[in-house]
Amino acid sequence: MTDLRTIDGLYVSEGAALAPYTTYKIGGPARWLVEVTTRAALIEVLALVARVGLRSLVLGNGSNVLVADEGFDGVVLVLSGEHAALELTRDAFGPGQHRVRAGAAVSMTKLMRLAKDELLADLWFLGGIPGTMGGAVKMNAGTRYGELAQVLVSAELASASGYRSETKDSLGLSYRRSTLPRDVVVAAAELRVGDADERMRAKLDEVLAYRKATQPLHLPSCGSVFANPPGDAAGRLIEAAGMKGVTVGDAQVSEQHANWIVNLGQARAVDVYTLICRVQAAVLSHSGVALQREVQLLGDWSAEPTEVHP
Repeated sequence: MTDLRTIDGLYVSEGAALAPYTTYKIGGPARWLVEVTTRAALIEVLALVARVGLRSLVLGNGSNVLVADEGFDGVVLVLSGEHAALELTRDAFGPGQHRVRAGAAVSMTKLMRLAKDELLADLWFLGGIPGTMGGAVKMNAGTRYGELAQVLVSAELASASGYRSETKDSLGLSYRRSTLPRDVVVAAAELRVGDADERMRAKLDEVLAYRKATQPLHLPSCGSVFANPPGDAAGRLIEAAGMKGVTVGDAQVSEQHANWIVNLGQARAVDVYTLICRVQAAVLSHSGVALQREVQLLGDWSAEPTEVHP
């Protein structure tokens, strides 16, 4: 598609594998992989995609997604450059109440580094999340300690018609969900945070140490696969159903944390998906709980399995 190459601020590749762009290290090729480095280029490419009628998706850090083995027959956007800006304005909301503006490509790791260096409170519960700000807003990312909605003030959204700002209340945020349409891209987020003390820095270190000790961070994964049902933990239900350590191909229900499915080396997307379905069936049969997927399926899934058994 030659029109893409006429837009300044884009780097366009045809047929590029998506696996290197995901934390699962799984995924087939994109028809076009487009790195978007400027804010102006993002609006141009969204307008072009809408005008031509191409399918498109945005891939952040690839940390909460499973990309199909068939890849994606459309445009995959990866944000960088100007979208990785991170700014702190002290006392923007009053004494001791500071504004953090984070572009969609800002990683949670970079945000945590800012919080530690500048002694900012209210962000420690996001420690260890492997995603970026854009995905964090879309999914209302969080941990057992809290979620992004607690500190989010507003989000800047991009579409074919341009940029607009929306307050937190209009995003429809709930547990690991938002109501943002698929054709709207989160470009940046504004957060409100307070001052921290040394105890808060110690709390972040404690959270990171806990995650390292209890999660299989040494293997490719998407993080937690299932949302925790009310009043319970998905990992406990999966282990109780006897699924801990079960494999399909090179996909395995982690022996360290049952709510993680890891890639032992050569897992395919269909292996992971089959294992997801088997876990859901096993938990439903054992405890009567229907686990809801937290990981998002991206790409062309015409080859997904149609029947599974626990």
